[in-house]
Amino acid sequence: MTIRKSTKFKIAIIALSLLLVASAVLSVFLLRRMKIQENNIAILHEKVSQGEVWSSELDDQFFENYSLHDQVSRQNEEKESYDKRISEEESSFAEEISSLKGRVDLLNGMLKANGIELPDNHQTVYLTFDDGPSVNTPKILDILDSYNVKATFFVINGSKNGYMKDIVNRGHTIALHSYTHNYSKVYKSDEAYFDDLNKIHDVVYEQTGVDARIIRFPGGASNTVSKNYSKGIMTRLTSEVEKRGFVYFDWNVTNGDATGEKSTVEKQLNYVSQYPKKSKTIVVLMHDTAAKNVTVEALPQIIEYYQSQGMNFGVITQNTPAIHQNVNN
Repeated sequence: MTIRKSTKFKIAIIALSLLLVASAVLSVFLLRRMKIQENNIAILHEKVSQGEVWSSELDDQFFENYSLHDQVSRQNEEKESYDKRISEEESSFAEEISSLKGRVDLLNGMLKANGIELPDNHQTVYLTFDDGPSVNTPKILDILDSYNVKATFFVINGSKNGYMKDIVNRGHTIALHSYTHNYSKVYKSDEAYFDDLNKIHDVVYEQTGVDARIIRFPGGASNTVSKNYSKGIMTRLTSEVEKRGFVYFDWNVTNGDATGEKSTVEKQLNYVSQYPKKSKTIVVLMHDTAAKNVTVEALPQIIEYYQSQGMNFGVITQNTPAIHQNVNN
């Protein structure tokens, strides 16, 4: 009887111990579960807090974009207003210009009716010198430099070929005239002319490195002396040179230094004043040889005369409007 009671007591102790252990384990589990819940709640709070920040940033960005949009709209309105004002001013200016042009035309008409004709300020004068280089070339170049005027030199082969480089280096156009300038040789045949032209082309290239394509026929395209050597040669040559890539220039005014009469400064000024008043392009024929000292002397006054007429000075290029005389052979 006593043994049974003892056994029951032990069993009760064991059961109680197990219950306590189970209770402890359950408590630990519940504590860990509560910790996890607390962590989840903290994370949730953090996300909510972040969501509030993000929401605030989005709101700020929205208001910033709205402000920028409003500024762009105002700028567009200002631009439209400015464009409209500019358009109105341009229209007003156009009307004023038209009115002024009408007054100028009326004034010119009145002046012409009374025998007064104003110079055409849109005319360009091209000073050209044939038959150089010569001992006078440096003097001509110095005068041109002193007036800041450029010219065109149609050169031949001679003893002063070294000046060809000076012509180019000082900003002038070097062009081809003739190798021999001997009419009987140059105009003997088409082949003879191009042989002469190619020789002077090569001399210029050797002296300056310029592939010169601008030419002037000896005596000009209108010369009749060529009839003595080959009938119709000028008609053929004026067409053929252009096919071969050259551009030829005659002249429409001269200084008269090759007319055969004794030249003076006064006579040269009288000649150059007889330029075609309605032509936009004035090409003046002069000569650069050792015998043309009067041309050197007259050159400053010739330049000043054309300046007084309101003209511009130019150098001949392949794009310059060509001056051609009537072909007579």
